[in-house]
Amino acid sequence: MPAQDDSALCCCEYINKEGERSHLLGAFCDCEAIDEAFDRLFTLKSLEKRNVEKITETVYDRLRIPWRGGAKKVPLDVAGALVCVLLTIFLGCFTWTVTIITYVVFLPAMLFSIHRFIRKKVATDNTSTYGIRRLKDGKKYSRSRFYFAWLTASISFLLIIYYTQVIPYLKISPYENFAFVTFTCISCTSFYLVCATSCPGFETPNKARDEEYEEVIESGAWRLCAECTKQVPRLASHCWTCDTCYLLRDHHCLWLDTCVSCVNDRWFVTGLSFGLCALCYGVHLSLTTVCHPRLIDLYLTTLLIPSHCPDAFINLQSSLSISAACYGILLAIFVAVALIQQLVCVMSGVKLREYRRRQLPYHFSVKNGFRNCFNFWWRQ
Repeated sequence: MPAQDDSALCCCEYINKEGERSHLLGAFCDCEAIDEAFDRLFTLKSLEKRNVEKITETVYDRLRIPWRGGAKKVPLDVAGALVCVLLTIFLGCFTWTVTIITYVVFLPAMLFSIHRFIRKKVATDNTSTYGIRRLKDGKKYSRSRFYFAWLTASISFLLIIYYTQVIPYLKISPYENFAFVTFTCISCTSFYLVCATSCPGFETPNKARDEEYEEVIESGAWRLCAECTKQVPRLASHCWTCDTCYLLRDHHCLWLDTCVSCVNDRWFVTGLSFGLCALCYGVHLSLTTVCHPRLIDLYLTTLLIPSHCPDAFINLQSSLSISAACYGILLAIFVAVALIQQLVCVMSGVKLREYRRRQLPYHFSVKNGFRNCFNFWWRQ
């Protein structure tokens, strides 16, 4: 029996699922599951579920990046989000026709297909790949990090392209860049606070600590949650994704992978508002830099807008700038829809989960709308 190698791992080495020492360069070697899959495909046989599961486990085990002390695993959903963003931006760098097809047809269809797959994906015992989400029927479904990784990768790549491809044109003034950076920083900070401050927002009464425990329960202000079997306030609702109750819960945001409730809903609306400003202003700066702009007269001011782009795809710099601008337009549409939903809910005095169930007040007036907005922003 050979002696076990106890030496420290280099940045490209790791211990595989069989407990053996492996190297990143051997990631495509000695894979019986993939060989068997190709054999079945060449012989026109359908793949077995067992074989697909083995391939998934093998890919997850070998999908790693160099790291100090040994190569680290990259989750499949995170890697998929990075590939999705890079592929979309790359496909949008050819011609206007390909760009329009990419951002109008390809990207929405791909996101919809991935979303359907994630919703139907049953979590396996390997919870490091997929988180567990408990449902009413007792089944365990996957909770993916794809959405948050896709949003983070999109923002990161757009900023990288903006500062490496658009700024070198030297057509954007420091004041314009400062305004764009301000919008971006406020939006990212607000979304960070949404995730950082996400909590149930209440403290469950303790029978040993609270002398008025029985009176609190009997008063109807607290109730027993049928899902998590805990005492929660009457206005709290259970989130099946987080598997916990939140006070005045608005909805579960897939893109931030957190619940929006009474403790962070104002940060969420602030992040959407400044995020929409950052996206629109960044797209405007990119298009007026790459394209030939012209001035139009507005009331008390003038506005610079892109007129025509004869040199849009003449080189890689302009192609990446145009593709990123189109990507920003698509993101701005998503953010605008989410912001409009939030504003309608705020003015109507309802939560987004109630709005989706069409639980809106029958009598709505402008006066009630302003009062609901005041109560939303200045409540204690």
